[in-house]
This record gives sequence, structure tokens and C-alpha cells, in this order.
Amino acid sequence: MKTSGIKKWVILGVVLGAIAIALVATIRIVPPGHTGVRVLAGNVRGQVSEGLRFIVPFAEQMQMMNNRTVAMEMSTETVTRDLQAVSMNYIVNYHLNADASAEVFRTIGIAYESIVLRPIVEETLKDITARYAIEELITERARVSADITSALQVAFTARGFTLERFNIVDFHFSTEFSNAIEQVRIAEQNALRAEQDLARVEFEAEADRERARAQADVLRLQAQELTDTNLAAMWLERWNGVLPVLMAGDSQGVMINFDDIQSMGQQPIAPTATDEAAEAQRQALQGQLDALILLLNQNNINVSFDDAGNATLTIDEE
Repeated sequence: MKTSGIKKWVILGVVLGAIAIALVATIRIVPPGHTGVRVLAGNVRGQVSEGLRFIVPFAEQMQMMNNRTVAMEMSTETVTRDLQAVSMNYIVNYHLNADASAEVFRTIGIAYESIVLRPIVEETLKDITARYAIEELITERARVSADITSALQVAFTARGFTLERFNIVDFHFSTEFSNAIEQVRIAEQNALRAEQDLARVEFEAEADRERARAQADVLRLQAQELTDTNLAAMWLERWNGVLPVLMAGDSQGVMINFDDIQSMGQQPIAPTATDEAAEAQRQALQGQLDALILLLNQNNINVSFDDAGNATLTIDEE
């Protein structure tokens, strides 16, 4: 009795254990952001969304497919339209469409990134960059990125994926082209520096011209104001009241050497280096001379000149 009772309990335990194992084998949990692909005896039977799911134990499998956003960091060597080698670093953000999970698993498998996506990206990138010159990759970077993004969206959609974003990180050019860019940058800096120096020189030259025009205007105004009346008044203001050195003769006349006329004023006019100043000085002396002659005539003293430029003063006794 005891032996048969033990056997019953053993058999019962085995049966319960088998039932428990069978129950566990039928339960699958599809995690968030995934799709479960049902595979029965090697055949894809469909797909289920996230949550608690049941399958046929020991005969059916549940393959989990990730539908979350994935970032692929890639680097591709390519050639531009002008046959310049360039290396591009970029990031591709994408996700597997949930409704295409079963088909992707059936036709590609779980290694779809290395089998399909990376080759598509590299081929598209090489095709687009070959349409641009190497300088345009820099100056038209936004348009290059937009063209690549548009082409990848079409290719990804056709395979059951969605391209979320394509982002160019940077470019790496050949040593020769990098050196050429550096030389261009140096030349641009030198040109800018030369332009600034030229602007400074032109500004200084214009300032000098303005100063010269201002000085000319002053001299012109002064020349306009040097009338005979003004010159006579200026000479009389300067005259110290002393007549020049006289040389008396036997007649009722005196000889004056007008080379000493300048010494009559308290503030003689200093000669200048410019022609305009010399002319102004000559006119001033002429005015002084005319004023002196007028003054002498008013005092009944007549003035006459010989060929040597000497003046003879004759006193009119009347």
C-alpha cells in the first residue's frame, strides 16, 4: 500500500510538472516598442503587438522585432563630381515599421541593418555626392543633406523602414585639398588686410586733401580781402612813423631806396615758400608802396622813379 501510494504521488507530480512546463511554454511577453513575429514549424504565421501573448508550446516560436528608433553612425569614402576624394561622417536615425516586421523577418531576418540598410545608405550617399563639386559640399551642405535625406526616405520606405533623420557630422578632405583651402583662407585674410590698409590710406589722403582745400579757401578769402584800401590801412597801422633813410642832394629833393620799405613796419612780412604766399606778399608790398606815395602826395611831396628803381622826392613849396 505504501509503495503504490508513493508511485501515485510521483506520477501526479510529474503530470503537474509537465502541465506547468507546457503552460510556461505557451506564454510570451512582447516588450514595449517591439513586435512579435509568430513562427510555426518554420513558417511565419503573422505578427502580434506588445503585451502578453500565447503560442503553441514546443511547436511555435515568437521572434521579437525592435520598432524603436535606432541611430546608425557611419563613415563613407566617396568621390565628388570633380574627382576629389572625401570622407563623410554622418548619423542615420530610423525605425522598423511595426506592420512590416513579419515581412522583414521573413525576407531579411534580424540582421537587416548590416544586410540591407547600411549598403543602401552608402550607395545613396555616393550617388548624391558625385553630383556636387568638392567646394559645393561645404557651401551647399544643407542642400546636399536634403538630397540625401529625400533619396533615403524613398529607399527605406520601400523596404519597410522609416527614415527619421539624416545628419552630416563632418567632412574629411585629402591633404592636398586641405592645404589648398588653407592657402585660400590665408589669401583672403591678406586681401582683407590690404583692403583695410587701402581704405586707411584713402581716408588719410582725403583728409589731407580736405586740409589743403581748407587752407586754399583761407588764402583765397584773405586774397579777396586784400583791397587797396585795406592794405593802406594795414600799412599805416604797422608804420612806426619813421621815414626811410634819406640821401639829400643839392636840389630840393631827397633820394629813397625802397628796398628798405619793409623795415618801416614794426611787423615785417616773412617770405613764404609757396607761389600763392609770394604773390600775396608782393601785392601787400605794392599796397604799402601805393599807400606811402599817396601819403607823401597828400603832404605836397612828389615821388618819381629812375631806371634803377630809386625814388626821388620833390617838395612842392606852394
